[in-house]
Amino acid sequence: MNSRTRIDRTDFYSGLATLVIGLFALVESLRMPRLADQNINPYTVPGLVPGILGAILTVLGLMLLLRGLKGPRRATDEGLEIVPGPRLTDSWKRVFLALATTIGYAGFLFGQVHFVIATTLFVFAFTVGAEWLNRTRPRSLAITAVFALVLALVIAFGVQYVFEELFRVRLPG
Repeated sequence: MNSRTRIDRTDFYSGLATLVIGLFALVESLRMPRLADQNINPYTVPGLVPGILGAILTVLGLMLLLRGLKGPRRATDEGLEIVPGPRLTDSWKRVFLALATTIGYAGFLFGQVHFVIATTLFVFAFTVGAEWLNRTRPRSLAITAVFALVLALVIAFGVQYVFEELFRVRLPG
């Protein structure tokens, strides 16, 4: 196997995982009852939003998978060039950060504490963790933490407003 046929393992496996999750969400949303016998508006049927999100994840996962198959590359003046693999370590750190924060949010916080608190903690931890791993961040970690807290509060209250006021969905916690 020469260097031109190598794959970018991070993109490949991330794309594969995203593709599988997207297909699972899409299939399960299609299996939900349509409630056609109750004259339900087609835009409010159960599974519509998860189905759309599953389709989006499927397409994005496929795109990431194909990018991974092209191999690790970088832009140069002559065009694309093969990049040696030491950046994989940083990529895997970001993958583990995403997995740890998501599992912490979904497995331990969601439904156990109020939605706004759980979501604020999740977004704050993910943002600060991602910036901490970023060696070229333009700001100090303290300033980043302040911005992350503001971002986390805006997202948590925004999601709560959208789901409870617009979609009329009661959130757990």
